[in-house]
Amino acid sequence: MIQIIPLDGTPAEYFESFDELFKRIQTTENLKLADDQPDLSQMNWSFMIYTPKRVAVLYAHTSEPCEAMQEALEDNLPLLEICAGDYKKPLYIVLSPNVDLDYLKRKWCIDWCTFHHVLVRGV
Repeated sequence: MIQIIPLDGTPAEYFESFDELFKRIQTTENLKLADDQPDLSQMNWSFMIYTPKRVAVLYAHTSEPCEAMQEALEDNLPLLEICAGDYKKPLYIVLSPNVDLDYLKRKWCIDWCTFHHVLVRGV
């Protein structure tokens, strides 16, 4: 059981797992795009997996592709893009079989909570 406690006095919320918390955070961040005039500069928190086909499109439209993008393209592997507080500086990770995706999701959730002044218990 995961408990998140906002420091602003809002009631605590409970989640069965980090997967559930991860989905809630993604929904919260995606709702920012649902506004009539979304401010894309507010897209500071995202966790996106690009399929190998999408990697090729991303690579083609990026002026200075990073090493991970090039590796994913060459090896025909998915690519993970993590934005954790700054959409201008995403972290790219090639999703090879040895990448611990659960750990990365959990870390992203904890970082999001910390940034938004929310305590996480049951870690």
